Amino acid sequence: MHADTVSDAELVKSLLAVGADRDLTAIDFDRSFEELDLDSLARAELTARLRDRSGIDVEQHVTATATPNQIRRFVRDELSARAGL
Repeated sequence: MHADTVSDAELVKSLLAVGADRDLTAIDFDRSFEELDLDSLARAELTARLRDRSGIDVEQHVTATATPNQIRRFVRDELSARAGL
C-alpha cells in the first residue's frame, strides 16, 4: 500500500471481503458502515485487514457511524505522518 493512498479498488476489495454488498462502488464510500450493513464482526475483520496491509491500527476509528472514506483519510494521514510528510 502506497503511503499516500488507499485506492478505490483496494477499499472495495477489503469491504467485499468482510461482507459488503457485491454492488458496492466508490459512491458508497461516504455511507456509514451501519448503512452498508457491516456489523461489529465485519468491522473488526476490516480493522484487521487494514492493520495488516498498512500497519496502522484503525480499531478506534472503525465505528458504526464512520465511513470508508473517513477511514481511508485516517490511514493516509497516519502513513504520511510516519513518513514525515
